[in-house]
Amino acid sequence: MRFSRRTLLLAGVATGLPALARIRDLGEAINKAGAQRMLSQRMAKAWLGLALPDIEGRAHKILDASRQRFDQQLAELRSFAPTPEIASTYEQLGKQAAVLKQRLDELPVTPARVNAVIPLAGEVLKLAHQATGQLEKRSDAASAKLINLAGRQRMLSQRLAMLYLAEEHGVDRALIRTEMGVARNDFRAAMRVLQSAPETTPEIQANLQLAASQWIFLDAALGGTSHGQRAASESFLASENLLAVMETVTGQYARLLA
Repeated sequence: MRFSRRTLLLAGVATGLPALARIRDLGEAINKAGAQRMLSQRMAKAWLGLALPDIEGRAHKILDASRQRFDQQLAELRSFAPTPEIASTYEQLGKQAAVLKQRLDELPVTPARVNAVIPLAGEVLKLAHQATGQLEKRSDAASAKLINLAGRQRMLSQRLAMLYLAEEHGVDRALIRTEMGVARNDFRAAMRVLQSAPETTPEIQANLQLAASQWIFLDAALGGTSHGQRAASESFLASENLLAVMETVTGQYARLLA
């Protein structure tokens, strides 16, 4: 039996599921592709946050919303994939993400489970980054690179908080601190590139300044001498605030390529 587009859309409404959106242009595709990197880290961060009583409820909501967004965007990106190579990357990403999400269903959060989740989140990140780069190469415009770079800042905000929370669960401190050092340096370097880019409009520049102020709070939370649940909660919340601003910035760069 064949179904019309209208029938499929009505079925989506009836089941309460969002109808599959269509990616309109390459700028939007790079934006959403880059967001998959962020979501790999945000899902793991939210799962770790379930062990913090003062933010457990919020962590549950963030985990559920992030999983739903990841799945929705993956379907959109698979539909958009302009080459067999990109389609293959998304096939691999879907399989790896399924393994990660299965692990995120395992509770309570324990050191052994944390040591399994962190590498899996890294594998999903790696594939999502690969696909984002493949899409970026479809355009010679400088704005394509800026979408990718700004989008990566979203990921770094979540990765840093995830690593900090992982450290609280006993993951190798030396390894975590090395990874955090790399991520912090990458974030600072990318901010300098974005702020100095000729394509950065006054409106984007204003939001980058706001992001820089939010980065101060996250950087302070990550580098503080205090540890424990309160410090972990502060880093969790600071990463959410920075993410919100960089979501806006990435969308602004994406519209330059539309």
